[in-house]
Amino acid sequence: MPVIQRADRLDPVLPSCGMISLFLHQVEESPSQLAYVDATEDVAVTYSGLLAKVKFLASTLRKREIPFESPIAILTAKGINQIIAQLAVVFVGGTCVPLDPSISDDQIQVRLDDAQPVYLISDVENQHRQLGGVPKVTVSHENLSSFSSTGGAEDCIPTPTYPETRSHIFYTSGTTGKPKGVQVLARGLYRVKRWAKIRPHDLVGHVTNPTFDISTLDIWVGLMSGATIVNFNKNILSSPFTFSEALKRSRVSWMVITTGLFNIVAFACPDAFSSVEILVTGGEAANSMAMKLVLENGPPGKLINAYGPTECAVWCTYHEVTLEEATSGCISIGGPIVGTDLYVLNDDLQLVDGKLETIGELCVGGPGLSPGYFKRPDLTKKAFVNVTGLAKDGGPKRLYRTGDLVRYKERGLLEYIGRKDNQIKIHGFRVELEGIEATIIKHCAVSTTAVLKIHPPQSEPGQSAFLLAYIVLKPEEGGNLQAVSDKLKEVLPWYSIPRLQIIDQLPLNTSAKVDRKKLVELYYSSLEMSSETNPKSNLERLRSIWLQTLSQPPSTIKPHDNYFSLGGTSLQSATLILKIRKEFGIALTTNALYQHQTLSAMAEYIGRDHSTEKVFDTKECMQKDAFLSEGLEPLSGPIPDWRSEAEGNVFVTGATGFLGAYLVHALIQMPETKKVQCLVRAKSIDHGMSRLLAAFAKYGISIAKHEEPLLSKIVILPGDLADPNLGLDQATFEDISNSCATIFHFGALVNYVQPYNVHRPANIIGTLNIISLAVTGRPKSIHYSSSFVAHGPTGLFKGPLTLSEDEPLEPHLEGLMYDLGYSQSQWGAEQLLWNSIKKGIPISIYRPGFILGHSESGYGNPDDFMGRLIISCIKMGTYPLLPKQRKEFIPVDHCIRDILHISYSNSNLGRAYTIVPLDPSASVEWNDTFELLKQCGDFKLQGLPYMEWINQLPETVDERLQPLMPMFTEKVYGDKTRWEVWENMAIYQTNNTRAAIADSQNPEGCSPLNERVLRLYLQGWFEQTGNSQLMKCMATPGN
Repeated sequence: MPVIQRADRLDPVLPSCGMISLFLHQVEESPSQLAYVDATEDVAVTYSGLLAKVKFLASTLRKREIPFESPIAILTAKGINQIIAQLAVVFVGGTCVPLDPSISDDQIQVRLDDAQPVYLISDVENQHRQLGGVPKVTVSHENLSSFSSTGGAEDCIPTPTYPETRSHIFYTSGTTGKPKGVQVLARGLYRVKRWAKIRPHDLVGHVTNPTFDISTLDIWVGLMSGATIVNFNKNILSSPFTFSEALKRSRVSWMVITTGLFNIVAFACPDAFSSVEILVTGGEAANSMAMKLVLENGPPGKLINAYGPTECAVWCTYHEVTLEEATSGCISIGGPIVGTDLYVLNDDLQLVDGKLETIGELCVGGPGLSPGYFKRPDLTKKAFVNVTGLAKDGGPKRLYRTGDLVRYKERGLLEYIGRKDNQIKIHGFRVELEGIEATIIKHCAVSTTAVLKIHPPQSEPGQSAFLLAYIVLKPEEGGNLQAVSDKLKEVLPWYSIPRLQIIDQLPLNTSAKVDRKKLVELYYSSLEMSSETNPKSNLERLRSIWLQTLSQPPSTIKPHDNYFSLGGTSLQSATLILKIRKEFGIALTTNALYQHQTLSAMAEYIGRDHSTEKVFDTKECMQKDAFLSEGLEPLSGPIPDWRSEAEGNVFVTGATGFLGAYLVHALIQMPETKKVQCLVRAKSIDHGMSRLLAAFAKYGISIAKHEEPLLSKIVILPGDLADPNLGLDQATFEDISNSCATIFHFGALVNYVQPYNVHRPANIIGTLNIISLAVTGRPKSIHYSSSFVAHGPTGLFKGPLTLSEDEPLEPHLEGLMYDLGYSQSQWGAEQLLWNSIKKGIPISIYRPGFILGHSESGYGNPDDFMGRLIISCIKMGTYPLLPKQRKEFIPVDHCIRDILHISYSNSNLGRAYTIVPLDPSASVEWNDTFELLKQCGDFKLQGLPYMEWINQLPETVDERLQPLMPMFTEKVYGDKTRWEVWENMAIYQTNNTRAAIADSQNPEGCSPLNERVLRLYLQGWFEQTGNSQLMKCMATPGN
């Protein structure tokens, strides 16, 4: 078996055009398709919107002459700015040179001096870097607008490029003093595109550092295929729990993840990838135990182990891993991807005999090969060789010598054995151990050193391999551990900085060489000594966790040592948080970790009694806030009919929320609506539109192609409810006050933990600002979305009662003292509005029930209270028994339909409307809701007494319930918690609503909850959160 080939590898048909042409084709095919979304930052950009930003940046770059394939450096964080920059560089015919912002200015300068780029493109966060010798351009997606004509952006056309055009230069190991720039051609990425088979409308997870060649699959292959890139930022990736949650919520279908990150997530949340259709992992040797865990606990559709040096453009081999293989402990790197030749050669560059188990060096050929190292002909000649007799005509064939040893296995598969030399992979990057040793000796007060790659013991399966340097200090030159650590951060890339261990003398073997095997044994024996201690105090217990997480011997960690100075990385931080949670029972946040970096500070923080932080007494403040609008008077004149031919200008808050997004979508579809002005918390108009489009995508609101012109009705107004004039400049505020005919105030802060004073700026002051807008300029009406929680848990104190829609709120204030800060703020906001109504200001108040989802699509808000709770209870298999707690469940589309109809007539102003099923008997008791759930699927659900359910939470609590824990556990009225005080929930009359919608096409109002609708909601939630395992439990109707 001299050559390994597959049928799909032979003579692949690859594109004949340039990369930007494939992207432009996708823009033309699906201009309104989302090209990019951010998993947390509410940024969403369509293909047409992305092209507009790319053209704008490209027109700026063309202010200087750009010779074909000229290097252009990019120094930005991973995300939308990086993507815009790369597209713009290729658009103008340049070569992308991604640089890592986390390395020092000196290290970046070395790469700039080598590449000699015509530009350095940086984001705002990195424009201050002290870098010289290159013109700078700043990229900010919020400021790149298709509406500006500056530089002729809209007329900008791409420079023609070809499959042989150089698209990237990736700098690999810089440990020898001068990094190597690996050149990548477009055709190399084309073969990856052909292999990956990413489909239009696939959601491609983006987790890889852009300086790593694997990221081109996320970015370029995704965009050339018409997919949507879903970016996960470093804060998400630092916690496996947060990443797992975000991954399921974003419904990623295709993703590449480095081996190190895969291992961390696999051991912490083995079901994290269950919603992913194709998961590819690579960059280092596979961990069979991690793969086994994933395949046993909610596996992805396919788990692929891939291999490939940068010199071969991302991947050159792949293999679908099975549970049987993972259990055996031996994971193959597989066979070649399309357009790749694999050869196993001996030291004389001759084909090995091809027998099973034969070992040789893997050499790679084909269109994926790099032209070589940028301006390094010596290294290129050594690594890229012509081997005679291998071409089809018997002539020489150009191959890349990987330096990796492999052996043949059955079915033509390959097994990775290791490196021929001391060059290794760590964190997905290649480094040379001798180069690191030379750097340490050159720059530090160290006489000699030995750097090792350490694999953590099996007792710590979630840990990734790391570098450890045994150093012999020069005390006469001031050598100490901290000084060496600080210096290495200046002179080495982050991924090649080793952990440090002082030793008096390096051991030698019989050949008088450093005995590396003995050093490894020394390290493991020191770990065994540390495990024999029995820590008692918080400091000792935490120190033990640090020792395990950092894999450090016991003598190395002192109370004032800094976690990150000892070598802690963001990936290890995730493991640290997991261990602290298990040991101490507290959920340490990433922010808390970074704020308490030393051992003593972290132990002190863990030992605090956080439960002593009490909410201040809010009653007096609430009562005073109710009269903040005393100085505001109604305007004279008629209230306009906002749907009339002369009107149609609407002002909306809360547009990016669940209910608000559906309102905006409904408004733009109405022919009577001409302009929908949306107040959005955003840095710019583009950012605000991105947030709105992201909300549409999150909540399942699709814009059909024929509806795209309707988006032009939307006007984004970046601002903030709590700021004077809503955060708008005076001219804009006055223009709105004179032009809009009505206000839909749906914006509010909703938090289950924060107190009244935190909700007050957005919910109280924000409502006051809306009233101020209503009485400025010309008359206009307010339609306010409140909640029935404005009456608080009044049933517990007054017994079962029925409340009319216009029931005064004052008699129910006492109960609100035992409720959430959000509920209290709704009482305060409504009081402001009722006092304004008494003055004659035209206002309607709407109190929707629990909005679960859309009655047809099933899509809802799985992150709200009911979504989190129901999904978590199903996973746990238990739910709390709560007697006498009625729930008013409604569909979001019915809610919007009824609110809009009521708003059509000004005769309905001055009242409150309860938006719930009109028949009180349609309400569902809490316990009955779970009986209904059991009918929807094979869910093993057991009801438990409330405190029994609470007591089991620390053992089984789902991450989604963490934000709700204070509400569940804090006792506020005798032995009752904030949730339990809602016993004897009031019945809310619907007389006003019934009368107002009597002349509508749907006078029956919101439909009640039933098995069919609940099944739809569950399917929508499971799809939105990526819970494919729960989806399988869904029962077929009639079964």
